Amino acid sequence: MPVSPEREQALSEFVAAVQAREDVQSELNEITTIDQLKTIVDSIEPALTGAALIPYEQATSPPKITIDSGVLEKNIPWRLLRCPGGPLVLQMICTSVNFALWIESC
Repeated sequence: MPVSPEREQALSEFVAAVQAREDVQSELNEITTIDQLKTIVDSIEPALTGAALIPYEQATSPPKITIDSGVLEKNIPWRLLRCPGGPLVLQMICTSVNFALWIESC
């Protein structure tokens, strides 16, 4: 079952919250494990239930459909993208790891 556009808004809200907090950006640049990532994400936007560390090649490959993108103050590139038939996904490239976040459907 696909996630509603209203629920997907949590991804943009996460980006906005991280953009407003350089301390969180620094934390993201220091993480090395999925558990550290989940702790940060849960503290900001618990609706983001899907998370994965991804290889640099995947984080930088040309997306099918880019919804939005940018670079945070602490030099963290991010992009919201959608693959045909798939969920909206947020990808971020941090100093130590790259990751993807999404909302898992029921």
